[in-house]
Amino acid sequence: MFQPSFSTQLISALLDWLWRTWITFGVGGHGPAAREDHVIDPEALLLASSQWARYDARLFDEMLDWLCLHGDLIHLQRLRNLHRAGLGDPRVLSAIAAVVANHSPHSKWKVLVANAASGQPLTPLFLSLEKDATAWGQPEPLFAAQGLHRGRLELRHLSLSPDPQLAANFWLKLRSLFGTSSRAEIMLHLLVSGPATATEIARSSGFTTRSILVPLREMALSGHVYEPPRPPRARPVRGQAAVARTRGPSQDYALRQVEWEFLRTWEEPSGFPRLEPPAPLLRLCQIALDLATSPSGESPTLRGVRLREAASGPLAEIHSLGLSGSYGLPPDLSGERLAATLSERLPALIARL
Repeated sequence: MFQPSFSTQLISALLDWLWRTWITFGVGGHGPAAREDHVIDPEALLLASSQWARYDARLFDEMLDWLCLHGDLIHLQRLRNLHRAGLGDPRVLSAIAAVVANHSPHSKWKVLVANAASGQPLTPLFLSLEKDATAWGQPEPLFAAQGLHRGRLELRHLSLSPDPQLAANFWLKLRSLFGTSSRAEIMLHLLVSGPATATEIARSSGFTTRSILVPLREMALSGHVYEPPRPPRARPVRGQAAVARTRGPSQDYALRQVEWEFLRTWEEPSGFPRLEPPAPLLRLCQIALDLATSPSGESPTLRGVRLREAASGPLAEIHSLGLSGSYGLPPDLSGERLAATLSERLPALIARL
């Protein structure tokens, strides 16, 4: 159903993207940086790393090193929200959280640590594209507690702080300025995407509408976030229900970008970077790879039905974000056509993130 080389091509593209983005954040390494005109999504990056950084032990440990130094820039509630939607490996994410909680002052990460697994054989943490997964050395206790086997962990503490002069780091720059809260997310979306409703901001950021609407209304009191005017009160008519006055999730809020130009400290791009939430696309990758690598005696038609059912959620999200056309992933593809389209499109789409 998928092309024979699909898994290798896609995982290679994902590893290349992970390296580019983590290097841009400041991990120790040399190589090309992330594209300048797109802002990096920190939580989607971390969840994708829990799934595919396992194919590169050095990348995985450099990521841990960076998180132990700068883990306070990760919004844990947003991380949990995206994870509940299906992105990331739960055991690996729990082990990552245990490392950060035990090797840094960021004790808040303890909330992500699951109860220790007991009586289960350990499975290798690190995977390989060429051969079966293997593990070596004395198991690291923090990973063994999650049922994963890896050797001794040694953090080098060579990671750098995210460079605020890079447009791709704009999300972390705003969190450094406004705090790791929904206010930084609101500022990001209004600056890079223009006027938006609370519902639109929540949909593209991974928060609930209420968690965006309440601080959005408070920020409007500053006079720098512009709130839609409250509709005039209609005179009640005897015998008819009072007309509701709404000024909530369905109304656009806005900023005057000229007031915030001081935040733009880069030469390229000429304005603020674009935001294309990658989480739905990464979930599609996860679904496609799970199906492509799982042994099955099912017919192609039945596997196509399973693929269609599993992929319907991410495809609908991509469509709601207005990205179906540019991605070449219409939401109404049938199972077997969907498999062929994903085989062709996913590696290229990840390469351009």
